[in-house]
Amino acid sequence: MNWTFTNSGTLSGESNMLLDLKNAMQLSNALQSKTQYECVFRIYAWDKPTLSLGKNQVIEKHVQEKCLSLDIPIVHRPTGGRAVLHSNELTYCITMPCVSMEDARKAYQDIHEFFLSCLNKLPLSQLEFAKGTLSFHEHYQNMESSACFSASARHELTCNGKKLIGSAQRLIDGVLLQHGSLPLDDTYLNIAHILSKHDEEEKYLRASLSEHSTSLARSLGYSCDFSEIADIISSAWNKDSFLRI
Repeated sequence: MNWTFTNSGTLSGESNMLLDLKNAMQLSNALQSKTQYECVFRIYAWDKPTLSLGKNQVIEKHVQEKCLSLDIPIVHRPTGGRAVLHSNELTYCITMPCVSMEDARKAYQDIHEFFLSCLNKLPLSQLEFAKGTLSFHEHYQNMESSACFSASARHELTCNGKKLIGSAQRLIDGVLLQHGSLPLDDTYLNIAHILSKHDEEEKYLRASLSEHSTSLARSLGYSCDFSEIADIISSAWNKDSFLRI
């Protein structure tokens, strides 16, 4: 497979989602017409705090009102999953051919193995894959499930037992589109304020998210900016990558 790696830097939420979907559609069209194609591995940031929802996630009125009052745009991702507040983070999107859910699950694991190799260059302890077999059907009955970082799926990357990278997939006409978010600091926890209807609910959700997930800064004990992590990923990509096999 031919691959393109790109660091798009900072864009608006709408531009980021449109670009990811455009890459998937271009690849799908190329596959159907049997013309030359390229897979894309893109990393990027957000120009302002933005709330993204999974493709089929319904937004509640109080969430819309809070986002409006805080000047936080709302976008729908073309992938699934739950709500994410994108603030100070590194986001990735991968588009590649995929013909089955078995291949998608393999790609999910391989992608996280690549990020594991990247983040192992940092002094992080207990960086590993989530091993649990959480029942998301049951989890989605709980209030905190409205936020993506409330639980870890199998093969997602964890640090000290807490979710560090949240990812979601979608298959579109023979194309795998996979999104993932790596929070660089704890501003992602502010989603608790957006999703909650009252102070006690916000306090509970923030505590639950903090218990089950983490940011790079919290895990390292010091701050990292986007460019530093982007350079590590770019360097690892240029040297060796499972995706180019």
